[in-house]
Amino acid sequence: MRTVGLVIAVLSLGSLAPIWAQGQPQAQPQGGTPASVPVGRIAVINTNAFFADDGIQQLLQQARRVNDMFKDKEAELNALQQRVESLRRELETQGPNLTPQARADKQEALEQLEREYQRKKEDAERAYQRAFRDAIAPVRERIGAFLETYAKSRGITIVLEVANLVQAGGLVYVDPAADITRDFINEYNKANPVTTSSAPASPSAERPASGARSAPTSQKTPPRKP
Repeated sequence: MRTVGLVIAVLSLGSLAPIWAQGQPQAQPQGGTPASVPVGRIAVINTNAFFADDGIQQLLQQARRVNDMFKDKEAELNALQQRVESLRRELETQGPNLTPQARADKQEALEQLEREYQRKKEDAERAYQRAFRDAIAPVRERIGAFLETYAKSRGITIVLEVANLVQAGGLVYVDPAADITRDFINEYNKANPVTTSSAPASPSAERPASGARSAPTSQKTPPRKP
């Protein structure tokens, strides 16, 4: 198996679209004792589970670090959103008693504030996506290489990504015995333990100057993001 596709969906900044990450094996890390695999040498894996609480801990660690980087931006956006909502309530409650000019001024102020909030929100979303991609890139590569080694050691010739199949409507039936998701996660975590002394999530990502996950519902999302 030459190329391994990796699909990870993460929710962030309230409306952040899923981040699609594709990894290609480059190394062959040490694996654990081969587990039993289904006859037919075909298996399925659900990469959405990688971000569950009991998923791949290196990915979760990097996600938490990126979240921490954006705490100030989250606070800034929350405060700005509250100002927008407050001004909107003022217009709704005081509007009938205001002069036409006063009402027009307040409406213009609201529209300016809404544009400012939307612009900063979109900027934060782009910055978060970039920081997240940079943070998980090394882990993504290790997962891709580990999956190739994992499959070869168990005689698996094809690994199908079940989340993609479901989304495309191409999944008809999968024997639970063909699902290697849990065993793969366990073996990867065993071979790649998380350490507190790991390098920062994204050395190239800039921290915001001042302070404001789609996975199936059966899976837990990473910790809350801006």
